[in-house]
Amino acid sequence: MLLVFLPFMGFPQKKDVAISFESLSDSLAKDPKPILIHVYTNWCTYCMMQENGIKKSAELSSLLGKELYYLKLNAENKETISFNHEQYHFKPNGPSTGMHELALALGKGNKDFAYPMWFILDTNYKVQYRFSGYLKPKDLNTLLLAYLKEKKIRPTTMP
Repeated sequence: MLLVFLPFMGFPQKKDVAISFESLSDSLAKDPKPILIHVYTNWCTYCMMQENGIKKSAELSSLLGKELYYLKLNAENKETISFNHEQYHFKPNGPSTGMHELALALGKGNKDFAYPMWFILDTNYKVQYRFSGYLKPKDLNTLLLAYLKEKKIRPTTMP
């Protein structure tokens, strides 16, 4: 019995630093700062690895909680999302498949549409940077720090 509960004893669960889309506009009004949106799916192994890496990295979790608004978007979410005064819906493309319109809108013009996807937006909801694919926590941290320092980022500046 002890072996069942041992993993949970003495190891506090890390709090998710993501905020909801519903609270974003109020949060921006009170404290304007850039927005990071992580687009994922439940079936994507790399997406799960990405989320676990974020939760395990105290440095990255702190950065996401203090310097940026971090939002997560399941690309197959069937709920309507209000974002930047517009409503986005799930768009079916088959009997049991589809994609959320917000993921499509954010990824518009992105040739490499693969999960996970990352979008950095400024306080006016303008996409400043797009990236598709898995990022090691230290690489994501480096990318975000560079963006915060320069207020712009290019993929070639990544380590």
